[in-house]
Amino acid sequence: MQHEPCWRDPGHGEIEYNKIDVGPAQEIERGSAAAHFQDHLLATVATLAFASPSFAAEPETTVGQAPQSFYLAQDTATMKCEVVETQPVAGGKMRIVGAAHSTKAAAETALKADKTCVK
Repeated sequence: MQHEPCWRDPGHGEIEYNKIDVGPAQEIERGSAAAHFQDHLLATVATLAFASPSFAAEPETTVGQAPQSFYLAQDTATMKCEVVETQPVAGGKMRIVGAAHSTKAAAETALKADKTCVK
């Protein structure tokens, strides 16, 4: 099996070195600005092809904040309860009844079932 040489003989007795064939009627000399541009363009396309999945949309997350909670708060003067989204301040006129709830519906169910709250 014969291997072709890494140079071409165009048939005029001249040997052309350092040329690559990029199309039917176009040759670019290796080391020219066009060859460098082509190399950089190819590297950029390859990099973007592999990096593009990392740019995919991700669900928004809150950093440094706890998930939203709902509380059953009781007014210490009237003993009436209500569902609130912020935890009452300690020593204020409202106190927490039970634990925090992850949904408003769960807090409202706890409000209906609680026996300490005035209806």
